[in-house]
Amino acid sequence: MSVEEKNKSLSLKIISRGDLSRQLMGLPARQRLNAILDRVDSEELVQRLAVQDFYFSVQEIGSEDALPLLALANLDQINHLFDVEWWQKDSILPSKAVEWLDRLARASESKLLAWLYQADFELLVMLFKKWLSVHVAKEDEDALEVRDRLPMNTLDDTYYWEVRYPQYEDFVRNLLGVLFEVNQSFYRELMDHILNAVDVEVEEDAYRFHRGRLEDNAIPSFHDALEIYRPLTRLQAPGKGGVKAWRAEEAPAPTFALALIPQGDFLGEALRRVKDPALAGGLQMELAALSNKVMVADQLPPENAESMRHAAGKATATVNLGLELYSGGDLQEAAHGIEEIMLEDLFRVGHSQAILLQRKLREMVEKGWISLWPHGLQGLDSPWREEAQLLLGKTARVPRRQSREGEILETDFLRTRRDVRRSLRLIRMLKGIEPLHRAFQMSWEDMELILWPEGQIREVQDVTLGVLMLTAAAGFITRGTWAPFPLEAKAWKDIFPLLSGLHVKAVVEEWVHGIVPDSRSASLAAIYLKPLLDEYMREMETFSGDTPPDPEYIRFFLFTG
Repeated sequence: MSVEEKNKSLSLKIISRGDLSRQLMGLPARQRLNAILDRVDSEELVQRLAVQDFYFSVQEIGSEDALPLLALANLDQINHLFDVEWWQKDSILPSKAVEWLDRLARASESKLLAWLYQADFELLVMLFKKWLSVHVAKEDEDALEVRDRLPMNTLDDTYYWEVRYPQYEDFVRNLLGVLFEVNQSFYRELMDHILNAVDVEVEEDAYRFHRGRLEDNAIPSFHDALEIYRPLTRLQAPGKGGVKAWRAEEAPAPTFALALIPQGDFLGEALRRVKDPALAGGLQMELAALSNKVMVADQLPPENAESMRHAAGKATATVNLGLELYSGGDLQEAAHGIEEIMLEDLFRVGHSQAILLQRKLREMVEKGWISLWPHGLQGLDSPWREEAQLLLGKTARVPRRQSREGEILETDFLRTRRDVRRSLRLIRMLKGIEPLHRAFQMSWEDMELILWPEGQIREVQDVTLGVLMLTAAAGFITRGTWAPFPLEAKAWKDIFPLLSGLHVKAVVEEWVHGIVPDSRSASLAAIYLKPLLDEYMREMETFSGDTPPDPEYIRFFLFTG
């Protein structure tokens, strides 16, 4: 059996009626679609998905490839898709609307007709107002004169119209034709409103209905979404008596956020201990609502599946952090806590911790010794520069996987107490190496003038603290003077044999201990310098004194011509 056949067999086997959404949403997007379409009850499977899970699946699969899902969807799912895709804040996007209706027509003409019958009349009027320019013939006007004066499109010799989007003219014409054939009175009422309804009033009514549907699906307004970022440092557990238990028979609980919790996460383990189906459904809804709030508050583009993954990942990671902080890492206490405390409050606790870490680091960057560096964080060496930049991003992140050389290969949101400790260590380390920075007094303007234009470091913005130390160590070894004066490129062949990795490392460490006498600061400085010194030793070991590397490619020292 091929891998594809095994995947197909697995998909069909694991999708049961007992836990449909969670199992489906745990599958990769393409495999999820295949698993649905391979079932005889595929329409029932799709229509039992929560509207948000349906929308997330469409985005993951891709709008064109997801046409089979559109054909199987129920009207609530289609409405949710259109509510998210068609609107930008309080304005509708007419070209987006016609694109999606065209897709729905290609997926299923009967589904399009069903949607037209139940759609808000105000929405249809507003859309056709934006799509069409409509004119009406006078009752006593000659038909030939009408043809010369008015647009050529008409179905009843009364209303004449032209489409404002030429690329969709055939589709809009066919759509109007279907409306006219099925219900002429509805067609004439629509045309009459296009001509006479006040634009502002129609748009306000359509937006009000649109906003109501979004709120029913836990997608808040921008100002309401910002509430998740209001600081909360102390938790109380008044119980969730005010939160309605989720009833699966009323509507399926959204699963997309739950499915994105990494295997083994503390939050996931706590959720697995919840045995009450109604409470479990309510927690799923809370996670989905939190993801939606992050999406709206961070102003992420909703039509992008990666945005939805980012929002759900940030929401679940921050709740995970808040839950660890609340429970002290006790899983039993955590399982009890999520039954009593709103997940949004746990999110706010986790986010407050991230903001506190950012504030401490930002103060050092904006007011501490790093602020005295010509280009701020650029003066730090890798990987600490990248780690500090991650922590100070719009959403704080930490490295999750690094190469042997220290290069950051994968990042993640702050999600554990260990991540907090790592960030605190970074902040303490950067504070601890301040004496090293103070030891170098120089004119950056003068250095800019003498840097070798053919070297790796040609401008002062490329100079790091570690490079200054290595250059000063080379100067001490070759001239007996500890100063970060650039090495002469033309003398590199004679200098290089003296700069073995072990020798340079020993000189740097001895100088650091003299500058930072207390053991705690010295250990922090050693942590900072280790990646740089290890990388220097690795690179220099590949060369011998007789065959030095070209100075143009050396990034550890400053050079002058």
